Amino acid sequence: MSVSALSLLSKDDWIYAGILGGAFLLSILVRFLARGQSLYAVLKYSPGFIGFGAALALLGWKIVYSIPIALFTTFSIKNGKPGDNHQMPLLVFVVVFIYLLLTRHLHEFIDVPELASQANALQLIITLRAIGLAFDVGDSRFDRANPGQSKRKRHLEEDPSYLMMFNYLYHYCGLFTGPYYSFQMFLDSCDSNASAFHQNYLDKGLVGEYTWRLKQLAWSLPIFIITNKLFPLDGLRSDDVFEWSLLYKLIYACMVFVVFRMRVYAAWSVSECICVTLNIGIYPDGSAPKCVIGPTDVDGFRKGWTDGATSANSLAIQNIEIAQVEASDGFRAGIRGWNKSVQTWLALYVHSRAPKASRMVLTMFISALWHGTYAGYFMSFLVVPMCTAAEDVLFRLVPKGDNGERSNTFFRVYWLTLRTRGFDFMATGFLLKNWKDTHRFWSSCYYWLPVTMIVLFFVLTAIEPMMKTKRPRAEETKDAVLVVIMYCNDNIDKKKVLSG
Repeated sequence: MSVSALSLLSKDDWIYAGILGGAFLLSILVRFLARGQSLYAVLKYSPGFIGFGAALALLGWKIVYSIPIALFTTFSIKNGKPGDNHQMPLLVFVVVFIYLLLTRHLHEFIDVPELASQANALQLIITLRAIGLAFDVGDSRFDRANPGQSKRKRHLEEDPSYLMMFNYLYHYCGLFTGPYYSFQMFLDSCDSNASAFHQNYLDKGLVGEYTWRLKQLAWSLPIFIITNKLFPLDGLRSDDVFEWSLLYKLIYACMVFVVFRMRVYAAWSVSECICVTLNIGIYPDGSAPKCVIGPTDVDGFRKGWTDGATSANSLAIQNIEIAQVEASDGFRAGIRGWNKSVQTWLALYVHSRAPKASRMVLTMFISALWHGTYAGYFMSFLVVPMCTAAEDVLFRLVPKGDNGERSNTFFRVYWLTLRTRGFDFMATGFLLKNWKDTHRFWSSCYYWLPVTMIVLFFVLTAIEPMMKTKRPRAEETKDAVLVVIMYCNDNIDKKKVLSG
């Protein structure tokens, strides 16, 4: 029986399950054993040491891979000029990404273990935290030096100490699994000024935060185990795929993506529970929090934070919108609902700071580079701009109706085929990783998604002017009717009609 139970998950999956389970139990102990000001001291000064110790026990000497990122980032921040909000963060961004690439390929040149599995996961999270921290400090320096010129509603009130940066970079919450959270969110989690708010949340909201996430775990974990056994990814790594019918290949790709989504839904449900247990991402409802960004209504935040608001939510740490991923109306909306913390990181530190003409491509490129230098990653991510470009034209031709939905028959066909099967297709490249396996499967499917999207884009772009000519906009039609009525009836006050 024990052998069959162990065979339900792979070795890596069992390790991640142990990491999540151990972190969750530890967060429970910290939350319920530490009381009063001692709780905030534990939350503030211990998480980095716990995370570093856990990583050392799990990875052994491979934890050394992550140390140069932490050292370079902290020294760059502490030695940056007070008014420097551009050069220092950009330097950290470039150097950390170059270092990430070097460590991934170091084993090809010298006899060292490959940066893979849990060691690679740690490196990815440290990369996000280091770059995000550098940009946040740089932006805050600018805000403090130029009061009133920034659009940001909150900024760091002072530069962080080495100790606080260490505790953030190696914070055990999400260290191997995510989600990403900002340095400001870490500071908020251990802010003793919010003790009344956190106590109210603990008394009234914590069980509710657990309940819906554990329900998500209850259905996603069994589906993952069952589908993973029936549709293993290795089935796509064989020349047998050329013998399958196209329909069966589409079904298999669909189920492989189901396996991937269920694994992620299960893991993130536990990881988010750890965050909320440690106060990370919990803000008053009146502060209108957003993922990673935190409160967007500063007045509502300040009032509820110090006065002990009785209603709160965890939207700032909610990493996935399952309904949006599963049933949104297009590629762009589905992507936005997936891994929201990394999406927000890309939006804040890449997309919003890149040249406008190349934002989309550069953001997808950095996303692929962060995930790994496998050909499959780049193939999948670089198909995204093709899909969104064609989708944008299609959405202009098929606008939403009065009910806010696109009910056109052609659109429903598009959603069921291109959108849903397109995500399945791209997921296979992401999961197969290398060029050989990805090209084998994609070529067996005739590269149907990029080919279809390129053709669709040019066809829709060509017919768009004709469609607009045949179907005037509603406002233009209304104006034309008014003009006709006005000049056919002398009793109408023309000035009144023309003025609206």
